[in-house]
Amino acid sequence: MMSAQVQELPKPLILVVDDEDLVRRIACQGLQRLGYDVIDAHDGDSALKLLESDGRKIDLLFADVRMPGRLSGPALADIALRQRPDMKVLLTSGHARTEDFASVGSSYPVLPKPYRRAELAEAIASALSRS
Repeated sequence: MMSAQVQELPKPLILVVDDEDLVRRIACQGLQRLGYDVIDAHDGDSALKLLESDGRKIDLLFADVRMPGRLSGPALADIALRQRPDMKVLLTSGHARTEDFASVGSSYPVLPKPYRRAELAEAIASALSRS
């Protein structure tokens, strides 16, 4: 009798981009606990280099709205989606009342900081399921 091999579906791969090391590390750990594979970058330029060099399918870009350097989260998302149009985007911000947050508009969903693991799980699942 042959045993059927069950192939595990690959876990979604999430690129986390946040300039604050502790915040990025906590987000990565939370996502890994939720069952996702994670890679990370500390700013927009590093994330773009990763997108260019990493051949794996990255399912979701999870980036802070405000980051130092030339690329904000929304600007990074705009460029990243030109390279990888099938990738989903979820932004996050601790500046929910600032103009930076308002300028994101309805282009990309935004998860306000601080967030609980359940909120993160829901936001990530929702972002990944968008068509």
